Amino acid sequence: MQEPTGLGAAEQERCGTATAGPPPPDLAGYRRAVDDVVGHLRDGAARPGPVLDRAAGVPELRAVLDGVPGGADVALERIARQLAGFLPSPRSNAATPATLLRIALLQQIDVAWWGSVMPFADDDAVRRSPQLTALAPLRRQRRLAFRYRIGTTALPRRARDYAVRRWAPDHEPRSSGLSYPLARPAMVALLNEVAGRFAAAALPWRGTMWVNCIVRSTAVQQRLQQLGYSALLPSAHCTGHAADVEMAWLRRHGVAPALEDVLTAYRDEGVLNVIDEGQAWHVCLAPAHAARYAAAAPAGTA
Repeated sequence: MQEPTGLGAAEQERCGTATAGPPPPDLAGYRRAVDDVVGHLRDGAARPGPVLDRAAGVPELRAVLDGVPGGADVALERIARQLAGFLPSPRSNAATPATLLRIALLQQIDVAWWGSVMPFADDDAVRRSPQLTALAPLRRQRRLAFRYRIGTTALPRRARDYAVRRWAPDHEPRSSGLSYPLARPAMVALLNEVAGRFAAAALPWRGTMWVNCIVRSTAVQQRLQQLGYSALLPSAHCTGHAADVEMAWLRRHGVAPALEDVLTAYRDEGVLNVIDEGQAWHVCLAPAHAARYAAAAPAGTA
């Protein structure tokens, strides 16, 4: 699949960037069914295999899983492999098989929405994509309402980050940073809007929402898996339609509930899929709203 070229961001979002057809039905019912299925694994009375067999027969789950490329059986087989390979890791956002199952099942909403889009395979695919815009100029121009850092292995930056963690641990989150300083214009507009609503809800606190991850390539996701992170594939990060928003840092400042309420409202309105992953909350933009946010992106990003 080739990315459309010569189009503005709004047109690109309309042309082949989303799975055809309406969004999956009754996502609230799907999420309730996920909680029920995960509960059977969490109580320790069942193994992952029988739990997934049970999931295959739940109509509310199949309503979404049948919309995943390959269908429900392919999705559940992939989740079974992910559970079979689970190893506890301090780097993972899944501390138990039940937590991983919950994240993996909720992530299938992302996959149903964006699984037909060609993912960014590697660094070159990300950096050459005409659908992504650079964040650094927007930050310099103060057109970003959120903060971020770039992941790096450079010694000066690592030394600076260590000093902040050592001497001012509450100054900013403990995050490795974005893999790439790039994003889809629609995601920039969305994150700016979310950050603005959070800032209003969190008053009198004067801090800013932090974004830990937006775009990743498949190669980056695979490398993170090797390092012990629960970086599942396929992922909407690899098509540029997802972001991870810092929560642990906000909890230390006592304002996380404000952002949780904002994101939950977006979820309930059908704008976002939202997954609580502990340190961060994962958000994915629904295809039905992508063109609207692309059109609302900061000038010059289309």
